Amino acid sequence: MMNKRVSASLLTLSLTGLLAACGGSGDKADGTGNGSGTNTNPPAQSEKQAEKPKEPITLTFYDPSSNVIVDDFMKTYGEPIMKKFPHITVNYVHSPDTNPAGHVANLIAAQQPIDIYLNADTNHYRLITPFKLEYDLDELIKKHNYDLSRIDPSVLEGVRALGKGKIYALPYKMNVMALMYNKDLFDKFAVPYPKDGMTWDETYELAKVMTRKDGDTQYRGFVTQSYNIAWLNQMSLGFADPVTDKPLFTTDDRWRQFVQNINRFYEIPGNALVENSFRPISNLFLVNKVAAMYAYMIPTNKQEVNWDLVSLPEFDHLRGVGSQAMVTLAYVTSISKHKDDAFEVVAYMTSDEFQMNLSKQANLPVVTTQAVKDAFGQDNPYLQGKNLKALTRNKPAKPFAQSPYQAITNNQLEKTWYKLGKGQMDVNTALREAAEMAEKEIANLKQSGQ
Repeated sequence: MMNKRVSASLLTLSLTGLLAACGGSGDKADGTGNGSGTNTNPPAQSEKQAEKPKEPITLTFYDPSSNVIVDDFMKTYGEPIMKKFPHITVNYVHSPDTNPAGHVANLIAAQQPIDIYLNADTNHYRLITPFKLEYDLDELIKKHNYDLSRIDPSVLEGVRALGKGKIYALPYKMNVMALMYNKDLFDKFAVPYPKDGMTWDETYELAKVMTRKDGDTQYRGFVTQSYNIAWLNQMSLGFADPVTDKPLFTTDDRWRQFVQNINRFYEIPGNALVENSFRPISNLFLVNKVAAMYAYMIPTNKQEVNWDLVSLPEFDHLRGVGSQAMVTLAYVTSISKHKDDAFEVVAYMTSDEFQMNLSKQANLPVVTTQAVKDAFGQDNPYLQGKNLKALTRNKPAKPFAQSPYQAITNNQLEKTWYKLGKGQMDVNTALREAAEMAEKEIANLKQSGQ
C-alpha cells in the first residue's frame, strides 16, 4: 500500500505544478562510512557527518510509454526503491498519449525535473538525443565503484554501441525473441511440437507441414513481424552506416540472405502475407489461433491461445546464437539535480536483489547471475509450465553499430517487406526500394536540421 511519500502522477493533468521537488539542494555523496560498532572512542567529525541521514529529496522517473498503470510501477519499482533509500521519494510520470516526443519537449520547456528516464534502446535517437538528455556515467561508475562485469556482456556491448563507446544509461531489463507455437494446432494435425535448437531450415519444413486448409479455415505455418525480427536480427546487421548514414540494404549482401530466409515462409502456398501491419499478424497467433508458429517476444499476460515456446531458430553458421536483446535502460539525465542519488538508484535496479524480483515477475534480467536467470517467470501465473529456459538457452547476438537514422531505415524496410511477403516484388527490388526511400528521408531530415 503506497504511503504519503509517494507522488505518482498521471500526465492527463496540467503540467503546472505537476512535479514538485521535495527538499535537497543538489547531489549528495554516498556517505556509507559506518564503523564496526566496537570502537569506544568518539567518532571523527567526518564520520559523524557520514552517519547523518541524508536530506529528503524527490527523484522523478519519466517513462515515455502511455499504457502504464501507475500503481504497478510503484509496486514493482517505486516502493522497493523508497524502502532501500528512505530519504528518496519516487515521483513517476509517463506520457499521456502516443506522442512522447512532443510531451517530453513540453516538460523540458516547462523546466520540469526528470532525473531518471526509462527508455527502450530502440528509442535512444528519437527520445533522448534530440533533447540533449545524455549524461556520461563514467565518473559516477568510478565514484561508486560500480561493477560493470555483472551485466551480461552482449547487453553491455549494446549500451556502449548506443553511446559510441560511452555509457549513458544502465540496463535493467531486456527481451529476446523466441518461437511460440500453438499446441492445439499441432495436436489437431498430429504433428510433433517444435524443439529447442531447431535451425531455420528445419522450421521452414515444419511450417510447410502446418500450412494447410481445413474446412473453411486457412492455417498458417509460421508468421513473424518484420520490424522486430529485423531490428533484433541474429546476423547483427546494421541498418545504416554509422559514419555516412547511408542505408546498408544493398551494400551488405547478408541483408538479402536474411530477408530471403524469412520471406521464404511467406512463399509457402497458403502462407502468403495478406496483412498490412503488425497487429493483424500478432492476432493470427494470439487471437484468431490460425498461426501454428509465431516468432516474437513472448506475452507475459493472460492469453486464450494454448501456447508454449522454444528457442528462436538458428542459422547453420550461427549455432547457439539467438536474437539481439531489446534492452530497457535507465538514464541519469543531464538535467537532473540529483545525479549521485539517481545513479545509486539506477545501480540498485541492477542488483541481484532487485533483478531477482523483476525476473520472478517475467522481466528478463540483465545480470549474469545464474540464480536470477533461473527465477524467470516464477511468480507469473500465466507462464507456469512453459519452457522458459528457451529464452536463455542461446547467447544474444552481438549488437550492430549504431546510426541515428537506423529506425527510419528499418521503417522503410518494413513497408517494402509487406509487399514482398504478398509476392508483389522480389527480394532485391524490396531492398533497393527500402534503401532509396530511407536515403531520401534521411536527406530531408538532415536538410531540415534534424
